[in-house]
Amino acid sequence: MKVVVIEDEAVAARKLTRMLEALSIEVIQHIKSKKQFYEFLELEVKPDAYFIDIHLSDGVVFDVLDAHEIEAPIIFTTAYDQYAIKAFKQNSIDYLMKPVDADELSAAINKLKRQTNQSVDLSILSELIKAKSGVAKKIRERISVRVGDRIKSIKIEEIHFFYSSDKVNYLYNVEGRSYPIEQTLEIIQDELEESKFFRVSRSYIICIDHIKDIVSYSNSRLKVVMENADKHEIIVSRDRVKGFKEWLG
Repeated sequence: MKVVVIEDEAVAARKLTRMLEALSIEVIQHIKSKKQFYEFLELEVKPDAYFIDIHLSDGVVFDVLDAHEIEAPIIFTTAYDQYAIKAFKQNSIDYLMKPVDADELSAAINKLKRQTNQSVDLSILSELIKAKSGVAKKIRERISVRVGDRIKSIKIEEIHFFYSSDKVNYLYNVEGRSYPIEQTLEIIQDELEESKFFRVSRSYIICIDHIKDIVSYSNSRLKVVMENADKHEIIVSRDRVKGFKEWLG
């Protein structure tokens, strides 16, 4: 069995890796952040399972899971209390309380070997984590960009999409202009209203209000045409097509 460990604490990651290897489980990747998780999923590598810490250094992992359709079973590692654990059990996701116990890990592996599919409502768990954290998501209303030696503040509703090109991140507005931004797409994504914006690929986050057309594309993908942006070829990644269709309503 080949698994991926997603854990931002180096000591915890090493300990879990050693415990898994002792059970003849191969750890093929160690991921430390949401950003690295996004990048790994773009590679379309298919491990047999994921061991995922809920809170990473750059945010809650559910943001990534909401944006991708992950077929492999997930075992969360968590420090939440028994109320949270009960919710995990009700949603058919296995879990390991930190510090990870060897017997519990062995039992989780045995469960994985018997499991053939994953049927989980991640939205319930996401809301649970937010409630337990007591932290409401901050919705960005404006973003500042530099224009020469001046600073310009742009309203979010004036933005058609955000994108990345040649390692630089940009916003594209209603005037058909691109402005470089300092924030990464991962940070921007976390601060946008989810009903309005969707990350269709590693390089694009689009606004539903400015979609001009959606057409079929090769390999079961979709092509999105945005208003006043015909030069941009925006392709929905294959693993995000299902989530994209659900987002459209």
